[in-house]
Amino acid sequence: MLVSLLDVNPIDHFEQNRPVHLALRDVYYMRATYLLKSSKEIEMQGLDADDYEEILFLLRSARKHGRFVIRSHIKNDNNTQFCNFINMLVGNVKAVLSMLNLKHSVEAKDGFFFSFLEVNHASVALQAEEYERRSRDIIRCLCSTLNLSTAAYEELKGKNDKAFSPFERERYDKAAKHYTALIEKTPFLPQYKKRLGFFA
Repeated sequence: MLVSLLDVNPIDHFEQNRPVHLALRDVYYMRATYLLKSSKEIEMQGLDADDYEEILFLLRSARKHGRFVIRSHIKNDNNTQFCNFINMLVGNVKAVLSMLNLKHSVEAKDGFFFSFLEVNHASVALQAEEYERRSRDIIRCLCSTLNLSTAAYEELKGKNDKAFSPFERERYDKAAKHYTALIEKTPFLPQYKKRLGFFA
């Protein structure tokens, strides 16, 4: 018997799909942290805003599914705290993007910096360097924070695993496998321009 959507309590969606939302939260988070750590390894190269747009997209997706998880009746303070942690990471990546965008604005030959301030190329180069330095400082801080969070995240995953029924475990694994496979089709940075086909 089909049930009208009008008759479904909105909370039922979060109850029934909690394992799927947990899987998507974890997959998006793990991919974002992998890319952040990769960005640390290529720190001496030029920073690409597209890479951080991709990371921001992944973290926002993890945050969204994390919020769906905590809307179910199953209360877990650790999951709530993890949502707050992801939100902090989002803020930091946005700060990196802000610095990179400011660097680009300063360097643009047809931009306001040259015409309005009437400065020379040396002054522009110094200002652009300052913005890039700030972005690298934020990235280093992010990577340090991620290193501190590894044990807490593994403990959280363990607690969620123990709470699964066999059916929930199956749903989690199936969703995680599917979305991990989609992400792994594009294993190299940058991915921002490619992501729409896989995350529509």
